[in-house]
Amino acid sequence: MDLNWAERGPNLIADGEVSAPMVDQALAWLAGRIPGARSVLDLGSGPGIAACTLAELLPGAEVLAVDGSPELLELAEERAAGLGLGDRVRTRRAALPGGLSDLPPADVVWVSGVAHHLPDPAEGVREFAALVRPGGVLALREGGLPLRCVPSYADGGLFARINAANDSLTHAHAHPMGAIDAPRDWPALLREAGLTGVLSRTFLLDLPAPLDEPARSALQRSLRDSREMLSDHLTDTDLARLDQLTSDTGPESVLHRPDAFILRASTVHTGVQS
Repeated sequence: MDLNWAERGPNLIADGEVSAPMVDQALAWLAGRIPGARSVLDLGSGPGIAACTLAELLPGAEVLAVDGSPELLELAEERAAGLGLGDRVRTRRAALPGGLSDLPPADVVWVSGVAHHLPDPAEGVREFAALVRPGGVLALREGGLPLRCVPSYADGGLFARINAANDSLTHAHAHPMGAIDAPRDWPALLREAGLTGVLSRTFLLDLPAPLDEPARSALQRSLRDSREMLSDHLTDTDLARLDQLTSDTGPESVLHRPDAFILRASTVHTGVQS
């Protein structure tokens, strides 16, 4: 699935701000693990939301935001400058995993939603771990619980079928977004990479009804992406239901229905370099 990052970048920022109550908890937990960190790598940084938050949480650290998209890195630079962090948040363009060998080591390495897109997730974790300084922490944000957004009576099993289609395509290495199953669970891969003190923690995004406009728009974008990616793997009935839920004007749309909510969870797996 080809993505236009210049076009999608502002939506990534908007979506990241909606998810911030969940992700900021994870980043605060991570920063608390190593409060004296002097250097941070954010691998697959996108528009720099996490990179800037880590710079705020770790005022003694320099943060390097790494991504393959120059358009997203430009947004990261703009965000850092706007927050007064331009002197501590830098960017570097590098494709992952190929560009990892050219990166400097760091006390904190944050990798959010990247490892399951790599051709060999186990090798990717080993390469991430090699970038962590002794005593530093590698954190992988991977997995959790999938999205729920409408009551059961309005769902009718649709989201279970969406999740099943995503899981099946991921297992077959045929997902449009390139997601694949890791060969073992993430904590096992962290240990195999030589890391110790492996811990996992899950953080909740709980936005109850009624949603505000930014959350509704983010939800509509997420469901439209699912419809586009899974159009060949869902029934016509399910696709028609997604069209209703993502309509700009219809009363069933998540933009308008009073009972729409956002509930999901994200898990962060961490290990320490000995």
